[in-house]
Amino acid sequence: MLLSAKSRFAAALTLAASVTVLAATPSLVGSCDSYGECSAIFSHSVPEAKAICGERTASVAWRKNSKPFLLQCLGSATDGEDSVNYVVDGSNVTGLNYGRFVKANFLQQNPTASVPDKFGTVPTCAPANLEKLHKSTFVLLYKRPDETTDSYCYDVTYLSTSGSDIRLDTNVATVSATDRTYFSGPTSDRTRQRVNKLIQMFRTWHDNQPN
Repeated sequence: MLLSAKSRFAAALTLAASVTVLAATPSLVGSCDSYGECSAIFSHSVPEAKAICGERTASVAWRKNSKPFLLQCLGSATDGEDSVNYVVDGSNVTGLNYGRFVKANFLQQNPTASVPDKFGTVPTCAPANLEKLHKSTFVLLYKRPDETTDSYCYDVTYLSTSGSDIRLDTNVATVSATDRTYFSGPTSDRTRQRVNKLIQMFRTWHDNQPN
């Protein structure tokens, strides 16, 4: 299992700096880069992961010394169009209807970078905003039609947390929490319980990592 999990991990999260691989278990494998941005992927055999993500791959992103986690159900290693995301901050769980996770340091170094996609490479719709990148907890890409061509581009969106509040910004504006293009609305008690159970499994693995 670990070899296949590592392969999926590398494919799903390629936009990264050099990494330090964390101690793997049959359930989880992960790494942190030199900028403190970290990711881990669950085995498909974990019942809690399957309950939330079905046949998608369950993954967690986080920053060192930061509490919020981004739980992702990855639809494809090279395309985030059908991914499902949950932002977990303490007991608060917020669902997102969109989003391909990308490490902020990748865009800080390459603000106008094209993004690997199942059809080749897709440009960002506009250069990443470096100030917003610096303030972001997580960065997600939203694939949409390009207004100037017949193809698609990736909008860079910037997610930050403060207590129980989540703020989502594009390059031009703050996204309303009622915008269902981005936010999925109230999370059911059952989904919240499943997400928190999976995150608790992750925390146990994370807390047992060597310092």
